[in-house]
Amino acid sequence: MRTLQSTASSSSSASSQAANLHVGRGLKLEGKIQSCDSLVIEGDVQATIESGTLTISETGDVRGEATVDAAEINGKFDGTLTVKNCLTINSSGRVTGTVHYGELKVEQGGQVSGEIRAKDAEEKQDTPRLASSNAKDDGKNETKGGEKKNEGSESGGSSRTASMI
Repeated sequence: MRTLQSTASSSSSASSQAANLHVGRGLKLEGKIQSCDSLVIEGDVQATIESGTLTISETGDVRGEATVDAAEINGKFDGTLTVKNCLTINSSGRVTGTVHYGELKVEQGGQVSGEIRAKDAEEKQDTPRLASSNAKDDGKNETKGGEKKNEGSESGGSSRTASMI
């Protein structure tokens, strides 16, 4: 049996094996899950998750915060979900809360509700603020004056509008 935590004395063959965790149907798990290459959830999980891939089956119910490379949702997720690459929500999938993703695929019947943002849109939205902030003389105007100047200027206002979802 392989544990999720590696020790300094682990052999190179053990460290090359994938760290997989499967939470079976009917199981309940609370806490923090990290350092998984692949996480499959068929049971009830309330946790903070840091994983490579996350798969929630039709019987899976997850509440909490998850930061993963890729996710496939067939069951329920409620909380904050950050997917660096592709988030796939299949027809039986239900996601509620705050969702940040690189790419989004939603099958007919799949549901997403809450605050939903593409990762690229966030980066584009931040870029004009940083560019206009760098042009200022001191950082104190960044919060108070920066917002008003961006909204008042034609280029700042149009770029913020263009980057909104």
